[in-house]
Amino acid sequence: MGDVSMQEKVDAVLRALDAAQLRCTYNALAEYCGTNIGVIIQCLGERRPVASWGVSKDFLKPSHYSLDQEHPHLYRHDRVITTSDELVALLAPDGVVAAPMTTTIPPRDSGLQANKGATCYGVDGCRGGWVYASIANTHVAFGTVIQLTDLVDKVAPGSPIFVDIPIGLRETSGQGRQCDVEGRRLLRPHRTSSIFNAPIRAILDEVEYEFANETSKRLSGKGLSKQTFAITPKIREVDQLMASSAKARGLVREVHPEVCFYGLAGGHPMEHNKKTKEGFQARLDLLCQYLPGAEKSVEGALAHYPRITVAADDILDALVCAITAQMSGHWKTVPDNPETDSKGLAMEMVYCDMSLQSEL
Repeated sequence: MGDVSMQEKVDAVLRALDAAQLRCTYNALAEYCGTNIGVIIQCLGERRPVASWGVSKDFLKPSHYSLDQEHPHLYRHDRVITTSDELVALLAPDGVVAAPMTTTIPPRDSGLQANKGATCYGVDGCRGGWVYASIANTHVAFGTVIQLTDLVDKVAPGSPIFVDIPIGLRETSGQGRQCDVEGRRLLRPHRTSSIFNAPIRAILDEVEYEFANETSKRLSGKGLSKQTFAITPKIREVDQLMASSAKARGLVREVHPEVCFYGLAGGHPMEHNKKTKEGFQARLDLLCQYLPGAEKSVEGALAHYPRITVAADDILDALVCAITAQMSGHWKTVPDNPETDSKGLAMEMVYCDMSLQSEL
């Protein structure tokens, strides 16, 4: 491999690490690139934030970097990639898992033909970036992308992308988004805690929780949960995408998986937590009623993606979002009449109202 190819390979890894905000040891980089640590250090080049994701295996820090040369998010996550297999998982090619669904439409009107001809996408954040499920007629595929814009750029016009991330945001106001408040009401009594308040836009660039929490209290009068702060990089990514891309604004809408499951279950929240065996199976059984054969596709995705990059419930969440995107004939929003934020983005969650259908 020539020097240019090696440099390009290292640069690609750095972009992926930067997007996932994960450190990686020099040894793992060298093993993945098929070279030695000396070449890796040379390709990393001058000491700068994006290159600081490469770290020593002994100290888990970039060698001989000053504090101002390190990336501000460098130590946000405890996890450090230490093997080439983990890098392969992080850089897994998107769209490689594809399992045909049965061509049999469910025995009642599920609405799956409402978007016939358009490929519909459901997206959930994962440790490796974003995992998505796509549905085209009766076929489903799973894939991963490092940044959501990578998916938006490649999809055809008219292909809805339903993503589990807050989109419309308050600038500084402590007033909660109505969609968050009403979404929790729908999920009573068991799943209300799955919806937490979206952050104000003013804290999205903060890199330390203490500063973000203090800024939120000062500007809005309300603190910031650590759970919310953990996903602010993804919220910021999507917020910037929606501000800069007319295509994204025309395709991307906010959903919440638990509200989607609530809708598909005829207006009943799921009883068990999705991370339990009972909760996972109950959700999978429900999805199979709308996409017969979905179980095989989920099993394929589970086998393909390591849990260190894509959690099992991430796969189910992406699929329920995709099914919701496919069923445009049954779309409703929380609230019924969403307000818009200062950028004109709707503060809403889309779901399907199947309450008038026959019982599942």
